[in-house]
Amino acid sequence: MSDIHKKYLLKAHSLAYKNFGKTFPNPSVGCLIVKNNKILSKAVTASAGRPHAEEIALKIAGSKSNGGTMYVTLEPCYHKSHNGSCTDQIIKSCIKKIFIAKVDPDPRTNKKSIKKLKKNNIYTNVGMTEERTNLLNRFFFDSLKNKRPYIKVKMAISNDEKIAYSDYSSKWISNTKSRIYAHKIRYQSQAILTTSKTIIKDNPRFTVRKKNKIIKYLPVIVIDKLLKIPLNCNLLKNLSKRRIIIFTSKSNKKFIRLKSLGCEIFLTKKLKSCGEFNLSLIMKKILSLNINNILVESGGIFFSKLLSRKLVDEIHVFKAPFNIGKSGKPMIINKKIEDLSLIEISKNNFGKDVYHHFIMKK
Repeated sequence: MSDIHKKYLLKAHSLAYKNFGKTFPNPSVGCLIVKNNKILSKAVTASAGRPHAEEIALKIAGSKSNGGTMYVTLEPCYHKSHNGSCTDQIIKSCIKKIFIAKVDPDPRTNKKSIKKLKKNNIYTNVGMTEERTNLLNRFFFDSLKNKRPYIKVKMAISNDEKIAYSDYSSKWISNTKSRIYAHKIRYQSQAILTTSKTIIKDNPRFTVRKKNKIIKYLPVIVIDKLLKIPLNCNLLKNLSKRRIIIFTSKSNKKFIRLKSLGCEIFLTKKLKSCGEFNLSLIMKKILSLNINNILVESGGIFFSKLLSRKLVDEIHVFKAPFNIGKSGKPMIINKKIEDLSLIEISKNNFGKDVYHHFIMKK
């Protein structure tokens, strides 16, 4: 019998995956309502996180949900929304049984909904496919736990782990297939974190593109101590379509100009001991701006700083089949990938490039 319930929960996970990257700041949740072994409704958290999957599924099923079984990938919300909590709506619908993949770590809900459902005589099973929810929504759970955004890093490197020639003469290291997949990684991120050095060197657009068509303008966060970002760079075009956030220690005419253009600028103190920013404090500030999943696209120096401060959760590496040589710019200062404490969760070939997806060991 448990195999049937697992089958329906896995279907709910497949639904949740469809909207992955679209539901920020909330996790993507999948929900099914089943009665007499027939699926009455299925739903996923809507874009921007509202309405929730359970609310949509209940609305589709209507009165037919009476006596049915709900399968949901995360504990239904306990806290009130404009239509009441999902838990209250489930109780009112007379759902008979509910299978929940994972307890919600959000303190507003954590185990409260489960307790209330049981109190209202709804059979409640928890944890059958918890690992699936953990993997899909790791950004949400880790940001709650660490009180900072979930931080991913994307790098294209040569076989000898260089990100560029010494004179930055080559624009691309990875091939076309790798770059297409890299846009998928961007799409599943809430914002990009970079540095003014990367903007000056590469003049990136940091858009999400599909078949050379822009489908998403991601918010971009720039670490720019001396406010060197060029006013004519690609990033500052189309400001009406995207959010630009800058952390700097400089307050000057450019600061005023950037603010007038619509950039969000935060005057940030440098640490007296080293003249650097306190990146941990910056991450907490980013989380307070309702951003909990960021993708770092920068050079090896900034990546190394994040690693040294334990501010990396996940790494995406596209490795090309050629060497650049000792004079090239390294991915990590004085280290190799094998020196890091990593778990490889996937590996694929894109043409001759090899893609590695790692998460940091906790």
